[in-house]
Amino acid sequence: MAGRKQAVKVQTDKGKDRVSVTMSVINAMTVILVIVIFVKMGIIQATFNVDPELMKYFKALDQEQTENPNRGNILDCKGNYLAITTPMYQVYMDCTIRKKEFEEMKDKKAGSEEEAKWREKARALSKGLAEIYGNKTADEYYQFILSGRERGRKHEAIGRQIDRNTLEKVRQLPLFNEGKFKGGIIVETNYLRQYPYGALAYRVIGYVKDNSKAGKNSHIGIEGKYDHILHGQEGRTWMKVTDSKQTIRNLDSLYIPAKDGSDVRTTLDIDLQDIVDRALRKQIEENDLIEGALAILMDTRTGAIRSMVNLQRDTAAGSPLREQYNLAISQVGEQGSVFKTVSLMSLIEDGYVTSLDQEIPSRGGVFGKFTPDKHVREYEQETGKKTIPIRQGLKVSSNYVFMTLVTDAYGNNPQKFYDRIFSYRFADQFDFDIDGLGKPSLYTPDKPGWSKLTLATASYGYSLGVTPLHVAMFYNAIANGGTMMKPYLVEDIEKEGVILEKRKPVVLNSICSPQTARMLTDGLKEVTKKGGTAPVLENARLEVAGKTGTAQVALTAAEHPVKGDAYHDEQGRWKNKGTFVGFFPADEPRYTILISVYSKLSKTSAYGGTAPARAVLEIVNSIYAMEKTGGNALARTGGIPEADPVYTGEKTGGYVPDLKGLGLKDAIYIIENNGYRCTYEGAGHVASQSPAAKKKLEKGEEIHIVLK
Repeated sequence: MAGRKQAVKVQTDKGKDRVSVTMSVINAMTVILVIVIFVKMGIIQATFNVDPELMKYFKALDQEQTENPNRGNILDCKGNYLAITTPMYQVYMDCTIRKKEFEEMKDKKAGSEEEAKWREKARALSKGLAEIYGNKTADEYYQFILSGRERGRKHEAIGRQIDRNTLEKVRQLPLFNEGKFKGGIIVETNYLRQYPYGALAYRVIGYVKDNSKAGKNSHIGIEGKYDHILHGQEGRTWMKVTDSKQTIRNLDSLYIPAKDGSDVRTTLDIDLQDIVDRALRKQIEENDLIEGALAILMDTRTGAIRSMVNLQRDTAAGSPLREQYNLAISQVGEQGSVFKTVSLMSLIEDGYVTSLDQEIPSRGGVFGKFTPDKHVREYEQETGKKTIPIRQGLKVSSNYVFMTLVTDAYGNNPQKFYDRIFSYRFADQFDFDIDGLGKPSLYTPDKPGWSKLTLATASYGYSLGVTPLHVAMFYNAIANGGTMMKPYLVEDIEKEGVILEKRKPVVLNSICSPQTARMLTDGLKEVTKKGGTAPVLENARLEVAGKTGTAQVALTAAEHPVKGDAYHDEQGRWKNKGTFVGFFPADEPRYTILISVYSKLSKTSAYGGTAPARAVLEIVNSIYAMEKTGGNALARTGGIPEADPVYTGEKTGGYVPDLKGLGLKDAIYIIENNGYRCTYEGAGHVASQSPAAKKKLEKGEEIHIVLK
């Protein structure tokens, strides 16, 4: 028995040894396998790149998106909006809304009844849309909606873009008043550049074209010159697509918010712009021989441009006058007799003329080979005298008088005369607030071909080319007692009513003594009286001092000038321009005004004492009428009260809209769209308004809002 027990024990120990070895091998192999796996994982992590084309099927890619800023506004000096970016709304409809829900209802009869109710609401909606939009009948809208429902249309455009006020009316219509998920209304917001006063000051306000199509004339006027300020800064955000195919902002990614542009407040006064524009159009609209016209109205003390009008026709007969080019700053040309005041100032300042009653020999108006001056001959016949006063020469715009004075004074030292012209800044292409200021061209004694004949013609505005703005700047200096102010168009840069950068008037230099300015003013007042070249202005409600001028315009090569004659074509036709430039009230000037009209190729002429002077008469009388006191001349230190609003509709009663809670741009747009004027204070959203909402108010009246 003992022997058998021992044998069994030995056999059991051997079995244990085999199990132990097997387990050890398995453990070792497992460890090796784990090590291999980890090594392989490390290699994969270090070297493996996922194929992007493959991964796009498994992961939604983030997309960078540009966030556009709101463009700043352009305002006139009183805060009226000349250019504004306003929100406009495009309404779409998901015509399939709840269709599937009704079809899948367990009770089919109930589903049909719900669909019928929905269609009745759609019919009522269609009636409302027809009344609001007016582009389709109620039945057409209803068929449009049902067709979209049958065809599975989820994003059908409803009419044109509308403003906030109209949108609120659309939201109250049946079905749409149930919101997006039950009524199917979808609203998209677009910000559009709008010009509340239409074409008024269009060429000064300007525009900016799409940069992708930018060309030579892609940045014009205030919009162009101040684009970097108005535009603001784009923002950056990353968007991702959800499993339900909706695009949302990825909150885990970088976000740079957009910075809205700042506002530019101009020196323009839209009421004065309207007065000047209307007066100029009235004088030339029906005259098809007038090719174009321009006007500049400048604040005497500061040089601020209150109005700048530029009108031009297309070449086709009967074409309307439009603001196509800024002639006031770009048109470089000979200015004619308005330059006689430049000559007279030089003669006075250099001591050659000490009194306007000083007389020179009349000689029958004969000067060299020039055509005898008829004004001088008429004066000789009327008075029997052989001398003529300088005052009379200025009053009747005698070429003979000024050729004689200038050649006698400067004939031996012509450069002295041109140095005076340079001191009046006529050769300066100064930095102006909008691009396009023309470069003056002076034919000076150092240039080939210059002669004393050139000096003679320069005395009355030929042989030199400057812009109308240069001429207005010169006369403004006379009105300002000899102090020349730099013309400017921008008052300040601001944001939400807070001024960021204030522009101030700039004195360029003193071009003459106050005594000389008074002497010239005395002579210029004679021009607008009986016997002068602009007698129509004798009846102006405010006394005007100024000068007329007529100048021939050099023709282009395309207009076939005759060899040796730059002013006539082969048919003997010519172009010319008539100008009136001056200031008012004459003894206490508040405004300087220049108006020029340009003729087409013809055998008729435009004169400064006709259409330009008549336009000035209407402008002066209209500004006079703006005074609420209705009688006194404008004082230098006085203010101009606000004029009637530029509103073309009838003054019929309306009701004040509810503006509380709206942003400034929305509020302004709704107010002006309803025919009212807006004034505001503060920043933020509308906290209060006066008059209150739903009050009766005449069109053209004022609504004041307070923002907080």
